[in-house]
Amino acid sequence: MRTTDLIMTLLLPWFPIILGVGVGGRLLGKTRGFGLGMLCAVFWMFLVHASVGPVIWGDPWTVMATLAGLAAIVAMGGWAGQSPEKEAAAELEPVGAESLPNRQANERDDHCERISTAIDRFEEWLENHSAHGDPWPAFDEFIRMTLGDCCGATHVKPYRLVDEGGELKPLGESDPSTEAKHLSARKGIVGHVVTTGRCYLAGDTTQGELITQLAEEWQEPMAWCFAVREGPHKIGVVIAGQLNVAPEGSRSLLRAMERLISRFWCALRETHRRRAAAHDDPISGAYIREAFFRTADQSLRESYRQGEPVALAVVALEKLREINDSGHWEVADELVREVSGILRRKIRVDDQLGRFDGSRFMILLRRVDSELASLIIAQIMSQLTELCANTKRWGASVVVRCGVAGSGTASPDLRTLVSKALTQCRRARMGDAQVASDLQASGELIEATL
Repeated sequence: MRTTDLIMTLLLPWFPIILGVGVGGRLLGKTRGFGLGMLCAVFWMFLVHASVGPVIWGDPWTVMATLAGLAAIVAMGGWAGQSPEKEAAAELEPVGAESLPNRQANERDDHCERISTAIDRFEEWLENHSAHGDPWPAFDEFIRMTLGDCCGATHVKPYRLVDEGGELKPLGESDPSTEAKHLSARKGIVGHVVTTGRCYLAGDTTQGELITQLAEEWQEPMAWCFAVREGPHKIGVVIAGQLNVAPEGSRSLLRAMERLISRFWCALRETHRRRAAAHDDPISGAYIREAFFRTADQSLRESYRQGEPVALAVVALEKLREINDSGHWEVADELVREVSGILRRKIRVDDQLGRFDGSRFMILLRRVDSELASLIIAQIMSQLTELCANTKRWGASVVVRCGVAGSGTASPDLRTLVSKALTQCRRARMGDAQVASDLQASGELIEATL
């Protein structure tokens, strides 16, 4: 066979085969394209061998052309399987950079981890603080820590709504007499958030120019502000001066944290209500007698373990029964509430206040002896006397007396201290004195009151 005829015999089946390999490789991908090319190369070799016979291996140039054709078919399968779009993306993507779906998935996982951690922390926090008489200052600090860890929020200020349409008071304000900064629930950007329930986020163009103008009028830095809800009602607001996360990529996290803080807040409110219903006197807000004995006994034991002295005072409101017997129960309740308010403001956080009965209160003072306790009680009694002496307001001249008993060098139990303080209170009434202490002799007391 002539060389020209031999070459034509090789090329005639080679062209359609290599075109088919190119199309098939594009459809199958790079790896499968190589496999298709190898199969088609073997098939082309069988066709040539069947048409020409062994004579094809007698000419060196023909052998080289055959091997080149085989290599071209295999290469075509692999080359066609490489998508141009994938090549361009591979060239443009930096080495080691994550794809956008992977980054988004990682961000979602990170957000879920932060939220899960916040829930675990709150459950532990609630277990440790639910029994406190006033857990709100500690919850104020918990909100600051949680938003700082989860959202990078700083200068966080939680406020509670005092009444509908009223003012906002700092959540950590435990003493009503302190002059902390109060906010209006109806004015400015904060009033807009409380009234509408829609959060404010600095840099959010969807909020409109008027909202941005309201925020600019705020005299302090504000990056984030959201309302705290209990169902359809607003019960508070949280302001964050700065955010260390990009709002554009963290909107879902911020929305989740808004709802989470509301749930935490409502859970604490409900827990506090249940505890108050079971342990607190509904009129005075102090412990009922059983709860006082239980809580004060724990404080007493803790003081003894630390080698601290304690003192117990009984405050009696004489002639309070006359107000009740005359049918003015509301007046009597109001007097009890105000007396309890004075007592709660004057005692320390780790002291205990309880209502012994309708006209008497009990106070456990830690880290004080009888002498120092008498001085503290004397200051309290001056305010109580001024309040109760308002005959025109109460309809009767209510007399306040107090008995004080200290632990001294011994370690008496709580019931013994209460019994001694009640004895001193009766002694003050018999001697017509305001305060009687277990350090005073009977003659000294009577002489002091003449």
